[in-house]
Amino acid sequence: MTAVAVAALTAGLLWLFLTWSGQPNAPVRIDAVKTAFGVGAGAGGVFALWLATRRQRTLELQLAETTRVASVTERDLEERRVTELYTKAVEQLGNDKAPVRLGGLYALERLGQDNPKQRQTIVNVLCAYLRMPFEGPQKGIRGADAVQQEEKTVDYDAAELQVRLAAQELLKTHLAADHPAFWPGMSIDLQRATLVDFRFSGCEVQAADFSHARFVGAVHMQKTTFHQRVGFYGTEFTALANFDRSDFDGGAFFSWAQFRGVARFARTSSIGGLRFHHTTFAAEAVFERSKHEFDLEGATFAVEPELPQAGAR
Repeated sequence: MTAVAVAALTAGLLWLFLTWSGQPNAPVRIDAVKTAFGVGAGAGGVFALWLATRRQRTLELQLAETTRVASVTERDLEERRVTELYTKAVEQLGNDKAPVRLGGLYALERLGQDNPKQRQTIVNVLCAYLRMPFEGPQKGIRGADAVQQEEKTVDYDAAELQVRLAAQELLKTHLAADHPAFWPGMSIDLQRATLVDFRFSGCEVQAADFSHARFVGAVHMQKTTFHQRVGFYGTEFTALANFDRSDFDGGAFFSWAQFRGVARFARTSSIGGLRFHHTTFAAEAVFERSKHEFDLEGATFAVEPELPQAGAR
């Protein structure tokens, strides 16, 4: 098609040159032919360049579309793989064998570590597992609160307890601000959960709710940061509850909670203050050097506490 167009252009130019020349002699005819062919060759070159540019652009568009389709396909395959792994791990949590449930927990952890967008969902699953009904031990099994019992006297599912302790430890690991595997911006919901020997020191969460939970054994939440108001409404603490140096950025509700062991809130800080309406303190309560108000309306104490000077009431 290009050759036909160039030939037609050259012939037309030659005819024009010869016509304009009147009755040309041989040299004039030769110059006219040279000029016509020169202009035709130039036009052909321009046309060829335009055609090559157009082809290049077409190839670039085709390549971009191919890349886009491949990217979409790869993303779909990755999402499908993540969904399959998640589904399989959750199914393992419903297995009647404790080792299989443990495998499901660690499969979820690996999935969250590799896929940040899935982390809150996985934290939700861990919390939901811990909220499942569980008749746990009456006392803690670690440290000073541990009770040495012969196997025949254990009146709870010891294997299930190990699974739940592992779930608690995974939360502690990935919510600890100074841990290399820290998952920032997480929220937890452990309402009505039974938590045994709960360790949460140094953790950082956006929101948290422990309302009506039961903490068996010592609770350690020192230097923990809660960015939003946290709920401990009606929560039962069976042993030591240590919140020393924790930050409650949005305040906290401990109303109607029961502290059966020592309750420590030394050097805590809070913008919204801590409310202890009708809270029961069956042992010593420590509030020294805290930087906020304690609302103790209706609270009862076995040992009268020494309250900070500023804002305590």
